[in-house]
Amino acid sequence: MKPIILIFLIAFGSLTGCSQNTNQKNNSFKQRVGGSCEGCEAIYESPVDFNKLSHIATLPDFNEQGAKLMISGIVYHRDGKTPAKDIVMYFYHTDQTGNYPRKGNETGWGKRHGYLRGWLKTNEKGEYIIYTLKPVAYPGRTEPAHIHLTIKEPDKNEYYIDDFQFDDDPLLTKEKRERQQNRGEDGIIRLKNVNGIWKAKRNIVLGLHVDDYPVSSLNTNIKSGLTIGSNCPAFDPLHLSGADKGKTTCPMCKYGYGQGIMVWFNHTSLDAMKGFVKGLESEMQQRGEKKLRVFMVYMNPSYRENSITGQKILQGKIKEWCEAENLRKVAMVWVASPKDESCKLYKINPEAKNTVFVYKKRVITDKWINIQYDNETLKNILQKLYNIS
Repeated sequence: MKPIILIFLIAFGSLTGCSQNTNQKNNSFKQRVGGSCEGCEAIYESPVDFNKLSHIATLPDFNEQGAKLMISGIVYHRDGKTPAKDIVMYFYHTDQTGNYPRKGNETGWGKRHGYLRGWLKTNEKGEYIIYTLKPVAYPGRTEPAHIHLTIKEPDKNEYYIDDFQFDDDPLLTKEKRERQQNRGEDGIIRLKNVNGIWKAKRNIVLGLHVDDYPVSSLNTNIKSGLTIGSNCPAFDPLHLSGADKGKTTCPMCKYGYGQGIMVWFNHTSLDAMKGFVKGLESEMQQRGEKKLRVFMVYMNPSYRENSITGQKILQGKIKEWCEAENLRKVAMVWVASPKDESCKLYKINPEAKNTVFVYKKRVITDKWINIQYDNETLKNILQKLYNIS
């Protein structure tokens, strides 16, 4: 899992336990953001009520032997400009032996995360500060030293952002740098020694590169996709439903002579679009495949977390979803990531939740970005497809 880093000068004597407070996990959010996150619920184990947290936190190892570390920054809303107050942050890391230390009386996630963990809440200016010792890499030294981070916005579920990692860490290879997701902005921090304390800054942007983050929180003027009038390039996705299920087939090479709809989407929640997709399935059944083809292009937003085995498992789950929704005509197709070569060919912006094309004889005739999956939008798209005024 990946958490967030922050804490400063609050008495940390009780920060390792879990008290009864009002920090209740809320499962009623209509849309969950961030994808799966094992251990993120540890954020609710704060021994201090969220409304009493300081924007400064100090972990109990700060006065022990080791490289003293201070990390500070500002948390911004998704626009990258407006400071975000009251953002709760949870973080934990290894000790000077590369292990998550435990005293033996830990409860909950403390049994795995150890006692070098803490909580804080940004102030009116969106500021946070953490004091701790610089963590050491795991004993096997296969991964760079890091600090896990989790964030909780007042109106959203908890989610992880990129770990704090250290630019001067020899274990942070070029390959590992390129695998960073930049969730919440770049997590690789640069240290400067000031009077014996290693200091670093990291500003955080809420929702940046976070799966399923609400469109209302994004830039509504975002640009994505080839322009109207462009030819649709060939690409070879894996078909998970539809006429070519189980095959790697180019939609344009095989069906581009007709007309159709392509929905390139960059979010993990299929249920959010259930009614919309079933409406397209019904339309295809009524019109026939010679008059309409529909391709739902799943861009695998969790690609950085997926091994080859993980991808196959996810593909299997998507197939099961398509079967459950009785999709026989609509083609759910898979590309490896939002940065896949196919996405580049169609100039898909990975920041867009979705990019929708209507095409005729392989030429894009209409386009929409960040649509809502509702009946009115579906009706509008079909009207454009059939030139109905």
